[in-house]
Amino acid sequence: MRLSVSPQLMPAALNFDLFRGSRLREFADLRQPRFVGLLFAALMGAQALGFLVLGTGQPGRGLAESILVLVSLLALACAWNAFRRAQGITALFWFLFATVQVVLLVPTAFQTYDTLFNQAILSDSTWRLLYCLYGAPILMMLFLPGDHWRARVKFEIFLDLFQVAIVVGFIYSTFFFFPAQRMVPADALLHNISISDAQSLLLLIAALARLQFARLASTRGLLLRLALFVLVCAVATFIGDWIDLHNYVSASAWFDLGWAVPNFAAGLIALTWKPSPEPQSTAEPANFLSFLVTNLVLVGLLCCISLLMNRWKQAHGEALTDVAIAASLVAFTLRLALTQFHQQQEIAGRKAAQKQLTASHEQISHLLDNARRQTAEITQISELGSLLQACTSREEIFRLIPERMRRLFPGASGSISLLSASRNRVESAAEWGVCPTDRIFSPEQCWALRRGCTHAHPGGRSVPRCSHLLGEGPSVCIPLIANGDTFGTLSIQNDDPLFPNSDPIEGSDVFARRLQLAATAAEHVSVAIANLNLRESLRVQAVRDPLTGLYNRRYMQEFLDRELHLARRKRRPLAVMMLDLDYFKRYNDNFGHSAGDQALAAVGETLLRCVRAEDVICRYGGEEFALILPECSLRQATARAEEICRRIRENRAQPDQPGVLTVSIGVAAFDETTDRVDLLLKFADDALYQAKGAGRDRVVAASPAAALSESDFTETDPATLASTETP
Repeated sequence: MRLSVSPQLMPAALNFDLFRGSRLREFADLRQPRFVGLLFAALMGAQALGFLVLGTGQPGRGLAESILVLVSLLALACAWNAFRRAQGITALFWFLFATVQVVLLVPTAFQTYDTLFNQAILSDSTWRLLYCLYGAPILMMLFLPGDHWRARVKFEIFLDLFQVAIVVGFIYSTFFFFPAQRMVPADALLHNISISDAQSLLLLIAALARLQFARLASTRGLLLRLALFVLVCAVATFIGDWIDLHNYVSASAWFDLGWAVPNFAAGLIALTWKPSPEPQSTAEPANFLSFLVTNLVLVGLLCCISLLMNRWKQAHGEALTDVAIAASLVAFTLRLALTQFHQQQEIAGRKAAQKQLTASHEQISHLLDNARRQTAEITQISELGSLLQACTSREEIFRLIPERMRRLFPGASGSISLLSASRNRVESAAEWGVCPTDRIFSPEQCWALRRGCTHAHPGGRSVPRCSHLLGEGPSVCIPLIANGDTFGTLSIQNDDPLFPNSDPIEGSDVFARRLQLAATAAEHVSVAIANLNLRESLRVQAVRDPLTGLYNRRYMQEFLDRELHLARRKRRPLAVMMLDLDYFKRYNDNFGHSAGDQALAAVGETLLRCVRAEDVICRYGGEEFALILPECSLRQATARAEEICRRIRENRAQPDQPGVLTVSIGVAAFDETTDRVDLLLKFADDALYQAKGAGRDRVVAASPAAALSESDFTETDPATLASTETP
């Protein structure tokens, strides 16, 4: 019977197999500590199982030592994996750690070959000496810089390690190999056992001492791992040497499991290491103790070389000794030369940095000076604009400008010139400085007015110069423009020419800054004068009648109130006239409104010729006029009114004026007519009505208020005058 599988179950089964395969691949990875630990445990278990099955003879020892080679290779793979993950000096540390595993692997491989093939390639004392060579890379690891390795160059580090390697080579050759060559095998074995124990103890003490000088967490972590590995190796060495000294053959065979423990520890130490984040470089004060220890170590190296020379001469002769000394001296010379070279580089770099710092300070000082100057200029420009806006007349503006311009442009002269109403002449309104300039010139003499833009002359003959400027130094003319209208120019020139024989650079900072400052000042002056002209125009429109040019009714009321209060306080006379043109409606109907406007303008001119400078003439409304005569009695005002009537009648003889114009006038005076301020104008208006009723073209003086009844004090609307006038 064939089993059938449902298609719905196939993807689930496939996914399960894939999931299980991926989990297995993740677990079976040499970078996983659990998997490597299981491998080490399995290999050590296989060693023990081989001894149990095959015994401690040649087959059992051969299998155990072969597995020990695999354990060493596994530890080497873990160390190499750590080396690939490290950087900088840390990578050199793990490279030396991998070298330690290689050094331990070589005698293990030789011993395994001897056991498997029952041959003696190396004596027991020789391969034991090869085992002791693992201490050389460890000593070099202890000489690696830790906390301050960033301040040293890689070449210096390698030269230091080269010196250490030479000394270590001298020590191992002298104390390990040379004495053993002249001893019988048993004595050599005992000698090498004692040397290996001493080396293990020395390495452990050196690692612990080096650990005391480590400050960074990453350096202490590496040294702690190294110290743990050295401790495991020392324990295994002590136990193995004790077994060999007592000649326990069976225990010595089983102790192959013990020699696997250092490899197991090395593999896990390398595998569990993780790169730490790079420490931030911080400036630390110089430590005298660190310099002292470094120098003492160098002196100690030299002393060791000196003490070992005699043994080398006895063993190998003077030639090889001289070569070793030369190599050591070359290493010291290169180290010293490299140090001096870097010191000279550092000195040169510091000098260059000092020069650059000095140049930067000068540049910053220059920038600060420019910033202060620009701040002062901006402050002065702001004050100038504020003061100009507060001025109430052109005279104030032109008195203020010279003093402010001297502050803004020291060592320069200038002027502000305004176009005339006919725009065919330019006249100076304000001047400052010592360089002369034409006070009156034509617009064609100024390039700024001709071009309608700023005209700068840096000096020399490269650019045409405005002929109204009589100096020779650099100059600038800026047109004063407001609301699209050019009404003048601002001219600034140096008191002394900066470049009398050559053309200066027009785009220089000083020249450009002066141009910008002058343009800003010209803008403030233009706006101030334009605003003042606009205010004056609005003021005139507010108090003047546009047809006759006389004051309007609003100004008359303000002036009359002020003069009446002054007359009451100082007991001075004040006269008021109310004038009205006779039959003016008929005049407009017969000759047209244009002729009527001309007649009103002619009457206004006649009135201006008939009064004093302190008198005020107002157009009261329509064809009505009002005159206010301070310090004038009723009799004098009446005589003046008769003169006005006569002069207006005389205008009928002019051929260019159509028709006949006459005027009726009512006169009142304070306090001859009334002492009440609010009734003076009414009395003059009533007198005007009386003149109209009496036949027009005459003057009527108002009767005193004491002669009138109370009912005569009621006010009458002045507008009824036009309605009651007959055509």
